[in-house]
Amino acid sequence: MDYKVVTKPIPGKPELPKKHYATIVRPKNVTLDVLAKRISEVSPVNELDTQTTLVAFTKILPEFLKEGATVELGDLGRFMVNISSAGADTEEEFKKDLIKSNKISYQPSTSVKKEMKYVEYTKVI
Repeated sequence: MDYKVVTKPIPGKPELPKKHYATIVRPKNVTLDVLAKRISEVSPVNELDTQTTLVAFTKILPEFLKEGATVELGDLGRFMVNISSAGADTEEEFKKDLIKSNKISYQPSTSVKKEMKYVEYTKVI
C-alpha cells in the first residue's frame, strides 16, 4: 500500500508546531464493474450475475440499515448505523429533534483484520 507524508496541525492543538503524518495514496476507486469482474474470476458465478447481485445488495442494504439492523456479511464483517445527538437533562426532555445525524459504519471481521496486518507500506513522493 502506497503512502505519502503530509504536514498537519495536531488535532485540537493548533497552537503547537505542525506534525508530519502518513496518508494513503489512493490510486483508483474500485467500481462495481471491477468488483464484479474480479469476483467472477474467483467464483463459479459469471460477471453479469455477480454485478446484478451487487447492484441488488446496494439497493437492499439501506432498507435494513434504516430499521436499525446490523447487517452481517460473514467473513467480510458488518454494517450498522450509529446516531449522534445533543443531550437532554432528563429522559423525558429528550426529543427526536435532538438527533443530529446518522453515520453508517463498517466493522471488519476478524479474518479481514488479520489479513490487513500483513500490508506492506511503500513511501511515494
